[in-house]
Amino acid sequence: MEITTLMLLFILIWGIIGIAFFCIGIGLRARGQRKRSVCTRPVTAIVVDLQRERVGVDDFSVSGEAVMKSWFPVYEYMIDGVKQKVRARVGTAKPEVNVGQAVELFVNPDRTDEFYCPTEKISCIQKVFTGVGVACLCLAVIMGVILYYCV
Repeated sequence: MEITTLMLLFILIWGIIGIAFFCIGIGLRARGQRKRSVCTRPVTAIVVDLQRERVGVDDFSVSGEAVMKSWFPVYEYMIDGVKQKVRARVGTAKPEVNVGQAVELFVNPDRTDEFYCPTEKISCIQKVFTGVGVACLCLAVIMGVILYYCV
């Protein structure tokens, strides 16, 4: 293969990867903004359980593969006289809350099982995806400029 063809392939692959990561980051941001806009009713929840679960690894993993586990807090709160028990959607590598700890959540008044927790790490994850996307796109653009001016 010619060097030009290889560089074009490199640019295409990094561009596609960059667009995918960037779009996922933007999607996570939009989801977070929507959740913050609809989950407006503050409630005090109690952490009643910490569930540890495997994440990112299927049941058919190759032996010797690292098993990733995350901690997911389970919250319990009263809203309109009804007790709700909900699990966080975002887990952490180490428990960041303790069982029995009070946490402020914001609940959707129309769907009381939908909540937003200001301390969840979703904004950090969104920034990582967006940053990786931008970095990959910049790499593709730089390689395109090099290809354009050097060939």
